[in-house]
Amino acid sequence: MGSDMTRSDHIKDAFRETAAKLIMNMPTLRLANEETTELFKFKDYPEVRGVVVDKGSDRGYIQVSGGRAATTMVETSKDKTGVEFVEILKNQGCMLYGGATVLFCYPEGASS
Repeated sequence: MGSDMTRSDHIKDAFRETAAKLIMNMPTLRLANEETTELFKFKDYPEVRGVVVDKGSDRGYIQVSGGRAATTMVETSKDKTGVEFVEILKNQGCMLYGGATVLFCYPEGASS
């Protein structure tokens, strides 16, 4: 298990609010009910269609790769700020490393 227990409710709420604004023009997506902060957590298409990364979470990174698309990596650490959305395309998966915290984006109507 990652360091999710050290994140305050205020930080979690602010991240969720920012993530929701980031995907508000993507009506086919909805945010996961809970943040994910787990070492070596893997999810792939079609279960998830995107990931919102809290770049200011603990040191780590996420990697979206597979298929014919370029690999995307987003590093996280306490000295970074902001959030970033990465789309997960067909034949791609997303892997979390270290203490990165994310909200996975599921297809509308799917359970998380």
